[in-house]
Amino acid sequence: MFGRSRRFLCAVLVGALCVGAAGAADATGNLTPKGAQAYLDAIAQLQGQYGTASIAPKDSPLSGMWQGLSLAQLVDFDGDGTPELYCGSFSGQHLYTYDGELADLKIPERVSNFGTDVSPATLLYIDADKAYLVDGYEVMNGGEVQYLTKQGNQMTAALTYVDAIGENPDGTWGAHICTVNGQPVSSEELESALAQLTAGMTEKNYSYWDILSDQDTVDGTVQQTIAALRALTNPTAVVSSHKVTVDGEPVSLAAYEIGGNNYFKLRDLAQALSGTAAQFEVAWNGAAQRIDLTAHTAYTPVGGELAALPTGSKAAALTKASVYLGDTALELTAYEIGGNNYFKLRDLGAALDFAVQWDGAAQTVAIDTDAPYAE
Repeated sequence: MFGRSRRFLCAVLVGALCVGAAGAADATGNLTPKGAQAYLDAIAQLQGQYGTASIAPKDSPLSGMWQGLSLAQLVDFDGDGTPELYCGSFSGQHLYTYDGELADLKIPERVSNFGTDVSPATLLYIDADKAYLVDGYEVMNGGEVQYLTKQGNQMTAALTYVDAIGENPDGTWGAHICTVNGQPVSSEELESALAQLTAGMTEKNYSYWDILSDQDTVDGTVQQTIAALRALTNPTAVVSSHKVTVDGEPVSLAAYEIGGNNYFKLRDLAQALSGTAAQFEVAWNGAAQRIDLTAHTAYTPVGGELAALPTGSKAAALTKASVYLGDTALELTAYEIGGNNYFKLRDLGAALDFAVQWDGAAQTVAIDTDAPYAE
């Protein structure tokens, strides 16, 4: 049986490693500002449901336990560069992903409790190649443990095991009754399989008890994650020093720089592109409370276009300004800065189909209205 089990475990590990995906904790990665806002909204909703993080008072049956939404972490489970949002509470746990819209990945409702006493915990294994959420309850009583990772828009088990404590052949207690993916294995083989599965990974084992231990603390994780997300939704905008050309000709086009991208007022850009192949009209649709753009139409100035910006920086806030091109709603990243909305140039280039290029040597943004947009 030992040889058969070893071959079986090798096959299990190959499959598990194929399922595993890249993961990094506490990093926003390629998360968009709109994704960050969706995660912030999810955190706020869960805080409304569970309450904010606090320690149960001494007269509580759970004295010393963290209550409310106590844990929030950004972890990339599938290696696409965009982290998922894990949120944990003694009362429940949730995992979200964002790909144009927020999706709930439907993990088990309870946080793990691997022991037979009240020891709620969230166990993660993370490195550059894999990320697992370990889910299990009362392991020694035969509770199943799963190493969950993300495939598509669902979580799937890369490996499942049982390590129950039972009776030895001589009637004494303490035998390990082990399985991996439903197949019996020895305790040594199980230990080896798990060691190989998590080799080189960082273990993050969060306890919901406010006591000194070798486990990680949930204290402060929610606020740290909120701060990381707000760096995307509420960044500091700096007046751009980059030059701008349109079809090879220099133009005076003021912009703010945020996260390495330039953001412009719609009317400023429309004025600068007027008379070109990419010209467009801008109009406010009061009835629909939205901005309407009309492609290949001369722009009608309203005054104040192409005004210079004062040097320095300003606070920016992600805006949900509704913009349409004809009858199509556009997905544009925009920030409200100093009372005006500024839109990401590359988003506008993609929507209106004009090329945007960066000349690093000349520190110049080049707009080519005769060429199609390309990433």
